[in-house]
Amino acid sequence: MFKACSIFVVMAVLLTGIAGADWLEGGYVSSGSSEMAQYFGDPIFTSPAGSYLSSDPALREMQVSMDRPLTVGSVTSRAVSSKKTAATTQTTAQMTSAAGSWSFTLSEGKTIYLELYQSGSRIFGRGSMTGGQTQGRTTYGALASGTESGSSVVLDVVPETGTDLYSMKFDLLRLHLSSAYTVYRAGAQPASGTAKAIRMP
Repeated sequence: MFKACSIFVVMAVLLTGIAGADWLEGGYVSSGSSEMAQYFGDPIFTSPAGSYLSSDPALREMQVSMDRPLTVGSVTSRAVSSKKTAATTQTTAQMTSAAGSWSFTLSEGKTIYLELYQSGSRIFGRGSMTGGQTQGRTTYGALASGTESGSSVVLDVVPETGTDLYSMKFDLLRLHLSSAYTVYRAGAQPASGTAKAIRMP
């Protein structure tokens, strides 16, 4: 009987101590003064959530950046827009350069194939010319020289016979349109015609 009473008294004392204690579990710190309070005096433990900024500049900047709203969509849009602009600029630069492989179909039945190079505004290259049906589809070499201004190209082609000169003018941005050419032949009057310029892959 005495032993049971002793156990009951001890338990009552413990429960009283526990009820009066300040608990730290769950983030609770007593507002009253205690020995533990001195270790939790930093404002981070007493400031409302989201309002505390560290006195350390680096930590403060990190906290501010974490509170900023995300702008992933606009950043992505700007990145995509920049890529599109760069791609468009590169494509435009390629289209306004005469360098590359070309074929020119002339209204008189001849076809000229050229590999052109460009340095500044100057264009030059070599290739071949295939004659029309009346000439037995003869193929012979040809040299080319010309200039480029903006998207406009003036190109002179001389076949290896050296007796003809084909002067063509076409627009790099309007290749779907036929261009005019003039052929100069030794001992004859100049003749004109149309040419279809095709940029080959």
